[in-house]
Amino acid sequence: MTKKGVFVEVNVDFDINNIKKSILLEKTTSNHLKVLAYVVYLLIVLIVFLKKNLEITIRARTSSFFVYNKDMSKWAVKRKRRILIVLGIIVLGILSFVLIKINNKPSTCFDQRQNGQEVGVDCGGGCLKICNSEVRNIVTWWERPFKVTENVYNVVAYFENQNLQSGIQEVEYEFRMYDKDNILVSEPRVGKTFIEPNKRSAIFESGITTSGNEAYTVFFKIDSVQEWERTDQSFSYSLFQVGEPVLSNQDTAPKLSAPVENKTFFNFVDVPVVVILYNQDDNAIAASQTYLDKINQGEKTEVFYSWPQPFGEVVSRIEVIPRIDPFINRELQ
Repeated sequence: MTKKGVFVEVNVDFDINNIKKSILLEKTTSNHLKVLAYVVYLLIVLIVFLKKNLEITIRARTSSFFVYNKDMSKWAVKRKRRILIVLGIIVLGILSFVLIKINNKPSTCFDQRQNGQEVGVDCGGGCLKICNSEVRNIVTWWERPFKVTENVYNVVAYFENQNLQSGIQEVEYEFRMYDKDNILVSEPRVGKTFIEPNKRSAIFESGITTSGNEAYTVFFKIDSVQEWERTDQSFSYSLFQVGEPVLSNQDTAPKLSAPVENKTFFNFVDVPVVVILYNQDDNAIAASQTYLDKINQGEKTEVFYSWPQPFGEVVSRIEVIPRIDPFINRELQ
């Protein structure tokens, strides 16, 4: 007796152009929404596939398994179709669960992806790092060389960070000195510094020797790779109070002193303090830098400067600039 079996042939030929997959996937801003949109898309495809284009043809074929009558009833066909639909929905449900689990990780500021409230990749929103698109560029107001002795110069770059609560923990900079013919007269001086929030400040470099030609101008450049970070709000304002400077010996070897008071509840160490002296036209004619080894909360101390030669011009204004690194961890005392 010959056994007869069933061969199920599925013909897939359908058009889903009307399903706007690209809209679902491109106009969602959250990874979770993208997953849900993708699942909805797959469900639509499955429904269209099963309901409109699934053709099941029963053929007689010899088989050693499941024997059915060649004239299988319509009821059996419908039953098989329902089973396939249920299986498809189960598969999609499992796939959706796996996709959501994979994408349901909490967003962090260190996962190298733009997620959560981030403005860019791991920056902006609630992240400590700020995207460059959110900040104003550093403004360099002037850069200038100051002759100390023959062939020895100090250089200063006076700049401003106009961002209220953001600064840079470390950035590279470079000074280059040129003569009147625009010829480089010394090796470039490269250094690193921090950028304070909401401050006009100065970067000082000392003891740059020239090749014999007199330095006429300085070119100052800050590295374009800048990692901006949020800072404590208190560092956006003056933390030290500077008293009236006292300048003496202007005609021989000038000396200057100024009182500095720590008005915060923090203790500070190794604080650079830059001083700039201006003439009657408000042009800088001299500069120097010293360090406060330690200044505790509420403490008042003096900073001192000296120069080996007179300035040659009358000093009309003195600016003392304590530079406080906002990225050093400090404890309240």
